[in-house]
Amino acid sequence: MSSFFYIDGMNLSVFINVIIKHYALLQEEESVDGVFYVICIALAIIFGLTVLLTIQHFQIIKWKKGFFPDMKYSSDNLLKAYVSLAGLMIRVNSEQSNAKFYFAISYFDKKFPNSNLDFKYLLSFSLRYPIQKRMVCIWLNKHLEEDIYRLQLIYFLTGLSMVDGKVVISEYKFLLTTVGLLNLKVSDFNSILAAYLDSSQQKSNKSKESNYSLDLKLKKAYKVLGFNEKVGFNEVKKAYRKLVMKHHPDRFANQGIDQIEMAKSHFIKIQQAYEFLEKKIN
Repeated sequence: MSSFFYIDGMNLSVFINVIIKHYALLQEEESVDGVFYVICIALAIIFGLTVLLTIQHFQIIKWKKGFFPDMKYSSDNLLKAYVSLAGLMIRVNSEQSNAKFYFAISYFDKKFPNSNLDFKYLLSFSLRYPIQKRMVCIWLNKHLEEDIYRLQLIYFLTGLSMVDGKVVISEYKFLLTTVGLLNLKVSDFNSILAAYLDSSQQKSNKSKESNYSLDLKLKKAYKVLGFNEKVGFNEVKKAYRKLVMKHHPDRFANQGIDQIEMAKSHFIKIQQAYEFLEKKIN
């Protein structure tokens, strides 16, 4: 359905089939009261459709003005929040925007397999009518109480920014402010970003890994565990335990395949970083 908002749970074909079924039964029974009953049902449903279409119309007007509507929580409305932030992320850096567009479409297809919404239309709509990021984050904070679900959004946005193999300053600032608006820890974001950057570096040139100096390896390990500077082993151990609980792949079981694989890769890097630091500083 080529609309950003659509009527939840209202299937026109089902309505028509019900009316036809009732009409057939009434023809057999030749009941005047029954005909009146069907007409009343039809009028009630038409009235309901009119109300919902009116609500939809005003939601679209609000969206075009940059306001994220205060909708009830549903999988499709969560998708709209993802789409709106994806549109903003792509607008921040238009380099390889087409590749980023289809990366997002592929992700939505895997994460929201049961949605009837048109992902391409949604994202195009969002790119044309950017939403206020703060309003989207307020809605997400209201409906996604566990931070792991908000972190999954950061995984996605970071991966989206990395489609061209790097994160530019404008994208980093966008991600950082989004982390703040979603009431997430910067250390968690740093860990996710470090894992993505490390994966990108390994894909570009695996031979460089063996040539890293000890200081660079230590710095990278601290980054993966969410630290910007050297800390004591007790702090490393505490951070490791929290990250293991928060980023365990099992917590991403209902996400898209790409995000599950990234979560697994990140989880392994957390373990490797901890083991490396355990040997070097303990």
